Amino acid sequence: MEDKKLNEIDILIADESDEGVRIDKFLLKLLPDSGLRERRRLIENEFVLVNGRRCRSGLKMFPGAEVVLLEAGEFCCAVDILAQVKVVAQGEGFGAVYKPEGMHSAVIAGSPESSVEECLPRIFPGQDPILVNRLDYLTSGMLMVACGVQRENEFRSYEDSGTVDKIYHAKVHGIPEESFVLKNRLDTADRKRTKVLEEHAPSERWSSVEPVKNYDDGTSLLKVRISKGARHQIRAHLAHAGFPIVGDPIYGRDDGAERMFLHHREIHFPGFEAICESGWE
Repeated sequence: MEDKKLNEIDILIADESDEGVRIDKFLLKLLPDSGLRERRRLIENEFVLVNGRRCRSGLKMFPGAEVVLLEAGEFCCAVDILAQVKVVAQGEGFGAVYKPEGMHSAVIAGSPESSVEECLPRIFPGQDPILVNRLDYLTSGMLMVACGVQRENEFRSYEDSGTVDKIYHAKVHGIPEESFVLKNRLDTADRKRTKVLEEHAPSERWSSVEPVKNYDDGTSLLKVRISKGARHQIRAHLAHAGFPIVGDPIYGRDDGAERMFLHHREIHFPGFEAICESGWE
């Protein structure tokens, strides 16, 4: 990964009223709209210096302490990301790119790790590319890109009206006998694990499942259709139905798989479609 070039953006001197205040709370003076998790991530990744030295989130402030907040003046996307991310389709103000498993889709505030999102200006130069969907770090497949805010709003309207068709392939434990639809509402308040509820979600957040292929080891390949997904929707829905995805470390089994077998294979909406094979189907 290429190094980030850091520039000082703000300096604040602690006074007597700040004595004993933790640095992760003190930073609210510089970042009033930030969350605690974001501030701690900035500290952990050495974007915060106290008297010229890095610190821990639990450091307590003292009068006269000089706090310097740094920012990444130039986030250089990693060479290895550019080598692996490929344009699958482009046209009519939209594009689709392939993301392999084990790569971040979007920029994480305060994190030094590179993502596909920060590389988009180099993949779509001069087109004001905006990432309009995300995939989990462990999920492979297509990311959608809108060229400009107008196209982004257009894509959101398609999602809200249920006219976006996203098709995933998932290799799961178990063999369903027939197609089925998972309608459960999801509680995504816990960012680490999505909870499946008993009541029904709006139809655009359902997961429609169709068997594709059975394997001799008791696993099967499923085609899953969604329109406007929630965080971990397919992973949580399938596990709740008794068909956890092979290699899923949160909702699955300890099966020793080399990866999580979930892949965003196709996307269709008015005027645009793209298909990207997984390589393991």
